[in-house]
Amino acid sequence: MDSQEIVLVGGGHAHIQVLQSFATDPPPSSHLTLIVDTPTAIYSGMVPGFITGQYMKKELQIDVRSLAERAGVQVVIDRAVGIDPEKRRILLENQAPVAYDLASFDIGSTVAGLDSPGVRDHAIPTRPIGTFIQRIDQIIQEARQHSTGTPFQAVVVGGGAGGVEVAFALDQRLHQEASTAVQVVLLESGPKILAGYPDSLQRRVHRNIEKRGLKIHCNRRVLTVYNDRVQLDGEQEIPCQVVLWVTGAVSQPLFQESGLSTDRRGFVHVRSTLQVKGHDDLFAVGDCSTLLDYPHTPKAGVYAVRQGPLITHNIRARVLGRSLRSYRPQNDFLALLNLGDGTALGTKWNRSVQGRWVMQLKDFIDRRFMRRFQLE
Repeated sequence: MDSQEIVLVGGGHAHIQVLQSFATDPPPSSHLTLIVDTPTAIYSGMVPGFITGQYMKKELQIDVRSLAERAGVQVVIDRAVGIDPEKRRILLENQAPVAYDLASFDIGSTVAGLDSPGVRDHAIPTRPIGTFIQRIDQIIQEARQHSTGTPFQAVVVGGGAGGVEVAFALDQRLHQEASTAVQVVLLESGPKILAGYPDSLQRRVHRNIEKRGLKIHCNRRVLTVYNDRVQLDGEQEIPCQVVLWVTGAVSQPLFQESGLSTDRRGFVHVRSTLQVKGHDDLFAVGDCSTLLDYPHTPKAGVYAVRQGPLITHNIRARVLGRSLRSYRPQNDFLALLNLGDGTALGTKWNRSVQGRWVMQLKDFIDRRFMRRFQLE
């Protein structure tokens, strides 16, 4: 059997499981390459805890390069910007294209609305996560130096699970660190926060918002971000010192730009085998893909984690000419939201709970996952 070129693009939750498996049992007659734009992956589930100071940066980090090297995988540090399916090449931003016989993508998503006026210049987007966490210390330093004459006001744009967690975590940290009064404002363009989550969870969040003194505005769309305020539709303006951009997920542009089949948000279409529609030698997992058979599957990390063993099996099976397995996402999953004050919210099966024990459960699950991949 001729050696096959297997290329993994991205170091997301699924691919790190592939690397771990291949370290002990590599596919035969294969040369493996990993393409990542940064050698370190950040576990998104622990980011709110990092904002509050609960976790140190190193506790969120997975050394993807070391995992790859342990698996005998060649590592290329660069950003993939395109795919040439006809010539079977991955196009890179700064280096020569990388040829493949089989390639898999686990590159996550980005946030919507980055091209809105002023966002790139004055807002802090939560993606890429590595860049985002680097900005947290800067925010805290600005709060410490802020004039005591006026409140330090932070605006969080986006009322999904990520926006809610960031708002509560930042509120907690700012009240600990700021030299003046603090106000966190959560903005949601839709009619309610946490759309798609149970009503009971939404009610719990609203109760905590009222208790903690956060402000929330729904049905308000941000038109422009300035260095000292955000302008909303209806000509309302909110003064602020920092804007965090936590809007809904949209795809990285390379799938559409490469002519692959995508949904309306640019996420690449995959079959239940995780193979890209129309291309048996391309796979995609996690947030960067949309399942043709289950198009409404949420963009949540739990699905990428569950896809890890299957993409590992299917890459190996494709190399060996064996049958591939099909992925079927679970109908529901345990969602845990860190409120930053030592408590968390949890929801599953249309029910919700809150307490310190929920945060302890979340911490246990997150640390257990990280122990699998941290080499020290």
